[in-house]
Amino acid sequence: MTQNYSIGIMQGRLSSKTGKPLQSFPIDDWCEEFSRAKRLGLNQIEWLFDGLNDKKNPISSVNGRKKIKALIKEHKITVNSLCAHKFINGSLLNKTSVEKAKEELSELLLWASDIHIKYVILPIMGSMSIKENNNAKEKLKKILHDVLKKNSPIILLETDMPAIEIRNFINQVSLKNVQVLYDLGNANAMGFNIEEDITTLKNIIGEIHIKDRFSDEGKSTRLGSADTPIKIAAKTLSRLSWKGPIILETPVFDDWLSEAESNILYTKKIFNLLPT
Repeated sequence: MTQNYSIGIMQGRLSSKTGKPLQSFPIDDWCEEFSRAKRLGLNQIEWLFDGLNDKKNPISSVNGRKKIKALIKEHKITVNSLCAHKFINGSLLNKTSVEKAKEELSELLLWASDIHIKYVILPIMGSMSIKENNNAKEKLKKILHDVLKKNSPIILLETDMPAIEIRNFINQVSLKNVQVLYDLGNANAMGFNIEEDITTLKNIIGEIHIKDRFSDEGKSTRLGSADTPIKIAAKTLSRLSWKGPIILETPVFDDWLSEAESNILYTKKIFNLLPT
């Protein structure tokens, strides 16, 4: 298998999360996560903008972004993508909050550009779901056209829609910088056929999230512990010669280090990225 992949990890997966949501920015440890990623053999961190305390997220300030760029250079760890988890609350589709939310997303895209982030992931699920809702789809199309400029980062939509619906929606949006984030664990939990999905979406998948969930909507587990067909996904991506980043969005439980070591080793084995 040709090594077409860049393996990275979501912020907060290299820190203790005791008493904090898993999907939260690691305020106390974000700097250390760069050196930890390097020691663990990773080459990418996915930035997390969770909306919980935006002012403490360094990407929101000039000095903070300077610090991020310095850490990228020092540790040779890229920040190629950003998860805009903040918007999962549905503010972009709510008529009372949409204008403010659009301004916030536009600002976030500018911050991302400043540190040369290629992808901004927009979750289109939960309160942001547009599945079987034509009105919501039209609203989102307009928002994407309003906020995206020629040189904006590529927005990757992470959705709960079947692959054919995602592809049709992307075609209707008709913007070069709108593609798809495909999450293996979520797809399995929703009962989708991952091999068929990847084949359908192959030309518009910008990034893969890897986590392991059971097909009955269970919580994420250590990779290899649930029934997500990760091996099938790896073979499919290889067969299609897909190239791109694979980001671990795995739980940390009570010991982030042992979980990270196990999940990284599993991923490298599955994707044939171990030294021979």
